[in-house]
Amino acid sequence: MGYASLRSIFTDRFSRGATRYTYVRDDDSNEGSSAEIKYIAPRRGWSLAGLKIPCLVVFCALLSSAITSLSLRRFPPTCQPERLLKTPVPDFPKEIRLFELNDLYSDPPSPETDAAWNALLPFGRGYVFVDEPAEHNLEPGIETDWGQIYSVSMYHQMHCLGLVRRNYWRLLNAVMENSTDAYAEAEHQFVNSHTGHCFDYFRQSFECSADMTLEWPRLEEDGRRYQVDGGDIPHVCASKQALKQYMDVYHFNNSHNNDIAA
Repeated sequence: MGYASLRSIFTDRFSRGATRYTYVRDDDSNEGSSAEIKYIAPRRGWSLAGLKIPCLVVFCALLSSAITSLSLRRFPPTCQPERLLKTPVPDFPKEIRLFELNDLYSDPPSPETDAAWNALLPFGRGYVFVDEPAEHNLEPGIETDWGQIYSVSMYHQMHCLGLVRRNYWRLLNAVMENSTDAYAEAEHQFVNSHTGHCFDYFRQSFECSADMTLEWPRLEEDGRRYQVDGGDIPHVCASKQALKQYMDVYHFNNSHNNDIAA
């Protein structure tokens, strides 16, 4: 509605606001000089109806502006959640990855399966350089000739899993072969708490990562579904390529041991 329309509304309102009277002749009267003064109420209906629309438009505009302002204040478009811990490690993009059962990682040790497991550790065995670690509230790392290095938790978990795998197959082979070496190995494991440490480390890692993906049961040959094995389930994961690129840049460059269980 333009300025001229609003002006006419208010002009008409005030111009019609005064009380109006008119003379009405009595045609039935024989006296031509006699007349009756009759009151005519001002017509206000059109003016009030015309004001309803602009008032409604103004009200809706103010309401919309208030809602938008509150939304932007509460959820800014560029708002990033504040990190609970300072870290030089960036946030990695996500990707959908299908969990598939791979015999290469579940079969007994062999040159092929061992190579696949060892390849899970990047160059540097999962250790990275950090410049100015105190700026990120990190305690001192491992000193090297090139700077301080720190272990990336995911690759520590991989190492632990490789260690548990090695000891698992050692125990199975010793039992199957009825080898007396199994006793010595078992005694060593009781004394050496490394494997036990890995179990507890896994527990805390799983609870921390908390992958809440919902898994459905697999389809059996008879059409029933009752067993969940985790296969063919999509998960939201950190990008493998982004992780590799980060490790390629910051990895410790003087590691010569490629054994994941070492």
